Amino acid sequence: MIRQGTLHDAAQIAEIFNHYVRTSPVIFSERELTATEMRSRLEQPLADGLPFYVSLSDDCVTGYCYAHRFLPDPVYGRTLEITVYLAPQATGRGIGTQLLRRVIADCRAAGAHTLVSFVTAGNIACERLHRRCGFTAAGLIREAGFKLGRYWDDLILQLLL
Repeated sequence: MIRQGTLHDAAQIAEIFNHYVRTSPVIFSERELTATEMRSRLEQPLADGLPFYVSLSDDCVTGYCYAHRFLPDPVYGRTLEITVYLAPQATGRGIGTQLLRRVIADCRAAGAHTLVSFVTAGNIACERLHRRCGFTAAGLIREAGFKLGRYWDDLILQLLL
């Protein structure tokens, strides 16, 4: 099941986020977030009326996807950044595609012009997800993050609406 996300989902979203902080380079951070910190991170996109969806299984959040401001300057007002993550047990079942397609449709309806997403280069599943939804490569930031003992490239993906 997919529904609109709320601030009440912050604790379960933090669990998904923190899993990748601990185990993978897909999140360029080594700092886990508390439920309160995740709630703070989600407040602005919700206040801006931007799309935010979660997937559920047995009332547990198994994935999330939302749009947020790309950069604060008003010239970027119609460019939004996408964040999408799934719990490990939810991958490979089409849930990410469903979440991302809903967010894209809502962004298009709201008048967004372009969507961007930053994906750790080599994260084939995430690259495939974005390409399936129409994103194309827009650039590569070489050695953008250092995690798990090495540098990782950041692939910039873009979808013109």
